Amino acid sequence: MLMIKKYTFLGYLLILFVYANQVYGQNEKEDKNQSDLGYTQLKALIANQKTDSLKVKTLQSYLSESKSRADTLGMANAYFFLELLVTEVKLQYADSLIEITKDKKYMNYPAKGYLLQGNRQYELGNYKEALELYLIASEAAKKNGNQYLYRSIKFNIGLLKNNAGEREEAQTIFLEHLNFLDQNPKFKSPSDYNRVLFALTDSYVYSNQFSKAKSYIDQGIRQTLKVNDTSIYSHFVMYSGMYEYFSKNYKTAIDSLEKGKDIIKDFDEVNTRMAICDYYIARSYRALGNNESSISYFKNVDHILKKTEDVIPELIDTYDYLIADSKSKNDLEKQIEYINTLLRLDSIRHANQIYLTKNINERYDTAELIAEKEKLINELQEETFLKEETIAVLILFLITLVILVVYFFYRSYANKRRFLNLLEEQKNKDRSQPEFNAISNTISKKEEIDIPEEVIATVLKKLHGFEESVRFSKKQYTLNSLAKELQTNSAYLSKIINVHKNMNFANYLNNLRVDFAVGELTTDKALRSYTIKAIAEEVGFKNAQSFSSAFHKRTGIYPSYFIKQLNNG
Repeated sequence: MLMIKKYTFLGYLLILFVYANQVYGQNEKEDKNQSDLGYTQLKALIANQKTDSLKVKTLQSYLSESKSRADTLGMANAYFFLELLVTEVKLQYADSLIEITKDKKYMNYPAKGYLLQGNRQYELGNYKEALELYLIASEAAKKNGNQYLYRSIKFNIGLLKNNAGEREEAQTIFLEHLNFLDQNPKFKSPSDYNRVLFALTDSYVYSNQFSKAKSYIDQGIRQTLKVNDTSIYSHFVMYSGMYEYFSKNYKTAIDSLEKGKDIIKDFDEVNTRMAICDYYIARSYRALGNNESSISYFKNVDHILKKTEDVIPELIDTYDYLIADSKSKNDLEKQIEYINTLLRLDSIRHANQIYLTKNINERYDTAELIAEKEKLINELQEETFLKEETIAVLILFLITLVILVVYFFYRSYANKRRFLNLLEEQKNKDRSQPEFNAISNTISKKEEIDIPEEVIATVLKKLHGFEESVRFSKKQYTLNSLAKELQTNSAYLSKIINVHKNMNFANYLNNLRVDFAVGELTTDKALRSYTIKAIAEEVGFKNAQSFSSAFHKRTGIYPSYFIKQLNNG
C-alpha cells in the first residue's frame, strides 16, 4: 500500500512553494502536440479527487495511458505529481522523470525533477546535496527559458541559506523574489506571495531584526485574511506571538501563541508548529515568574518531539529546563528519561545539521551526558551513597573533561588568532606592494647558486611577471611547462626557486594559489558562496582536498573555517 507524504515544518515553505508554482511556464505548443490532457488540466483533475488515494489512482491510470501513447510530456507530468504525493518509493518517480526528459527541451523538465530531488535532500537535512541539485535545476530552467521556475529555484536556495543561518543572503534572495512577483503580476499567485512574506518574517525574526519582522507579520496577516489562506495565516499568528516574546511583551505573546495553536490544530503539520508555540509560551511564563506553567508547556514540547521526532534546534533547550526541574524534585527516573531523549536528538539529526550538534556540545558534552545517565541509573538501582570507586571515576572524568575543554578552547583561540593574523597580513599586503628588484635579489644570493647572474635576474623578472599576471590560477603547471613558458630550462628554474623563494617548485605554486585565494575570498563575497571544490578550481587546484591541504599548510587553518569567519565578521 502506497504511503502518502506529510511534510515537516522545516520543509513546509519549500515543498508547498514548489507545488504551488507549477501552474506557470508550461510549453503549450508541446503540450498540445504530445498530451491530450495538459499539465494544468491534470492538476485540476487530481485536485477534484476527494482523497489522496484517489489522486494516486488517477495519476497511475494517466501514466499508463501516456506510456501507451509514448507521450513523454504526459508521463513527466504524471511522475511529477506522483512524486509529490507518494512517499513509499522515495525518489523513484523523480528519477524516472529526469531519465525520460534529460535530453528534452521542455519548459519545466527536467528542471522540476532535479528540484524534487533537491527538496528531498533538504527534508533529510543533506543541505550540501540539496544545494548541488538546486543549482543543476536552476541551470536547466534557465537554459530552457523558464524564468519563473528559475526564480522559484533561487527562492528555494534562499530557504536553504536561511536554514543554514546565512540570514542576510537569504533576505536578499527573498526580497528579489518579492520584487519579481510585484513586477510580474501573471506569476503573482496569493499563496506564493504569502509564502515569500512568511520566509522574510522567519528570517528577520531569527536575525533579531524585529521592526522589519513586524512589518511583514502585519502585511502577512492582512494578505492571508484577504484570501482566506488559513494555513499560512496561522504561521503569521505564531510569529506575531514570537515577536511579542522577543519584545518582552510576555502576556500578549501568550495570547497570540494560544490563538495560533487553536488554528494550527486543523493542519497536518500541527505537531511541530504547536511545539514552537508551546515552547515560546513556556519561555513567556518563565519570564513572568510562573515556573509551574512554564514546565507544563515544556512538557508539551517534549511530548510532541517524542511523537514526531521533527527536531527544530531552537527547541532543544527545553530539556535544560526539564532536567533541572526533575533534579530539583529528585525525580531520578525523569532525569534519565529526559537525558535519553536529549541524547537521541543527535542521532536523529546527524546528517549535515548546522546547529543541533553544536548546541548540544555547548551545553552538554555527549560523554558527560552518558556519564551522568549511568550515574543516575546506578543511584536508582543501588539507592546507596557514592562509593569510592564512583568518586574516582568522577574525578577522572572531570580531569578528562577539563583537559578536553582546555584543548578545544586553545584550538579555537589559535584558529581565531591565525585568522586575524591572516587578515592583517592581507591588509598589509594591499597597502604595501614592494617594487621588484631582480638585480639586488640576484647579488644577495649569487654565491648560493651556480648560475650566471644575468640568467638569474632574467628568470626572476619573468617569475615576477608570472605572479603578477595570476596565470598560475588558470592552468595546471609542471616544472617543465613553466620553464618552457619562461624560456629557461627546468634545472635552472628549480634551483632559482629553491634559493630565491626558499621552497621547492610544488610549494611555490601552491603558496601562490593559496595567497591568491585568501585575497579573493577576503574581497569577493560571492566567491564565498561557492563550494570548496569550486573555489579550488577557480584558483588553480585540481580538487578540494589538495586545496584544503595546501591552505592549511600555508595558513594553519582550513578554507571552510576562513570563509565562515569572514561571513560572521
